[in-house]
Amino acid sequence: MRLPHLPKAPRETVLLGALFCAALVLRTWALGWGLPYVEHLDEPALLEIAVRMVRDGDPNPHSFLYPSLYLYLIAAAIRVHGLLGMQQGLYTALADLPLKHYQFTTTPLLFVWARAVTALLGAATVPALYVLGRHMFNVRTGLLAASVLMVASFHTAHSHYLTTDAPTGLWVVLALLAAWSVSASGRWRPYLLGGMMVGLAAGTKYNAAAVALALPLAHLLFWRRQSISGPLGRLVASGAVAGLTFLATTPYALLDYPSFLAGLRFNAEHYAAGLHGDFVGRWQIGEYSIFVWREALFPPACSLLVVGLPVLLRRYPRQSMLLLAAVGAALLLLLSYKVNFVRNLLPIFPLLVLLSAAATFALTDCVPAPALRRPLVALLLVTLLVMPVRDTLWQLRYWSRPHTMQQAAEQLRQLPQGMRTAVELHPAQWSGNPSVFPVDQLTAYGADWYRAHGFRYLVANDDLRSANDRATYEQLKATARVIAEYPRRRAGIQPGPGGALLDLGEHEEAIPFARRPMQFAAELRLLGYELRPGPLRERITPLEGADQHQVAAGDPLQINLYWRALRQLQADYTLFVHVVDANGQRVAQRDLPLRYSDYPTSKWQPGELVIDRADLQLPALSAGSYQLMIGVYDAAAGTPPLSPGEADGLLTTIAIN
Repeated sequence: MRLPHLPKAPRETVLLGALFCAALVLRTWALGWGLPYVEHLDEPALLEIAVRMVRDGDPNPHSFLYPSLYLYLIAAAIRVHGLLGMQQGLYTALADLPLKHYQFTTTPLLFVWARAVTALLGAATVPALYVLGRHMFNVRTGLLAASVLMVASFHTAHSHYLTTDAPTGLWVVLALLAAWSVSASGRWRPYLLGGMMVGLAAGTKYNAAAVALALPLAHLLFWRRQSISGPLGRLVASGAVAGLTFLATTPYALLDYPSFLAGLRFNAEHYAAGLHGDFVGRWQIGEYSIFVWREALFPPACSLLVVGLPVLLRRYPRQSMLLLAAVGAALLLLLSYKVNFVRNLLPIFPLLVLLSAAATFALTDCVPAPALRRPLVALLLVTLLVMPVRDTLWQLRYWSRPHTMQQAAEQLRQLPQGMRTAVELHPAQWSGNPSVFPVDQLTAYGADWYRAHGFRYLVANDDLRSANDRATYEQLKATARVIAEYPRRRAGIQPGPGGALLDLGEHEEAIPFARRPMQFAAELRLLGYELRPGPLRERITPLEGADQHQVAAGDPLQINLYWRALRQLQADYTLFVHVVDANGQRVAQRDLPLRYSDYPTSKWQPGELVIDRADLQLPALSAGSYQLMIGVYDAAAGTPPLSPGEADGLLTTIAIN
């Protein structure tokens, strides 16, 4: 970027700002991907700790599987979200912030705010890497390294997660910048800044403390020809600052030492167990190499790094040794684990990018003919950038599409809601909906069972399919009309599992309810009912054709009513149920709009079968026979009840005993 009219310092500031803004755009694009479904297992674990701190006003995280710096940062973002939410009526107090978010969240914005912390720190790593590259090598190396990191799919993707991995890279880069300054000047200030950055790195991710090795190496590089006894105090001070910074960012390592020690012990046992991970076992050099080759640096950058490293070591020995020491220390620590997650490479990934960029220019500078050098550099730059750009654009397009199960939920809500629906979706998504039933396995029952129990729609989730029930699911699917199918994960079309939205049809004849036809003017027709004693319900549960008339005194009644709308209804009608004794006196009643909580009559489709619950709490009535009378009226208009036609409104009789 050429800005000849600006002096050098403002020009540098503009460049740094441009790098940061471009990186931030890529890291905030589709920041709410997947929501309200939460697919990264670590995200809700971190968020729960931070939310609890904000809700309770307690700065002690009480969990030390992670250091505390990142937790405090996302807690600050959560607090801002909570205060804004209180102004907008989303919360009445910070204590209302939801705590549990595993697999599904009811407040997607909470995740967006917390993920934004990762995006900001990840984006800031890009200009920081430019500064490191410019100081250690030259402007072109810094600019190439920053450009590659900016578009790197590995770094960009993890900057969209509410995790500590990508943010730690910022402190690692700044620690190397201070180490290089130590090796170049030996002054007090870079020692102290280096110690601070090491402390911040360890305060974000424990194993990032390995970058501390760069500081004593830088110390040796500067003082190797002089007496070391005098300046040794600077190195000691740097270590002290690192420790104090770590304690400042994770203060309860001392204030709640037993919990801190328990967290460290758990981590050590977990990484030594080798029970899970991207791959398992110590010294998995081959697996990490394959990942870096295929998905992190990609073949061109890896090849240039390997081929150019000897040249780089010869031309820039101090720079190379510092970078390789930090990378090597971190890699040795990771390789010693039995549990291996490739995301643990992220703190040193910017350093690998810088090494590759420096190796690239070290090689091209060896070309003797200047006329060949420039086109070769241009070709290599394009080669280095094309694969990361391709993968990042694919990733962002992928995340910009809706989660398959959220898409299924939205499509389901557009369908007639008169009958029941069984879904392999998260229960929290359907809290308060009386007609949608989350189930563990759709294949627990066949199509005939669903039809007989008033279910019309099914939503299938392929994540719940196993080899054992795949054939059963295909049989169930074959009996239904497929409204929509969702691509499987491996297709790479949109986030979420594969699945389908199925329509089993109405099949009124398959439902064994008691037939009791009753027509209310030209608006509604009652088809029949189900009746039995039982507690009041929150959902329209199947009563399996029950027609039980014997009721104990004081017991509530469960009633399902089966309706059809005869035309498009303009009003939201209210249903009354009266209990009338032998003397014609009303002794109990219930007045509530039909399907008031989710599907009022103005939404009913002409001819649609609609099931409603009309549960009724009975007082302690005397033994005897009682009539259940029903009627329908427009409460808003205040008009008389609709006439039940030739019927008198009598639904059935019950006997209190």
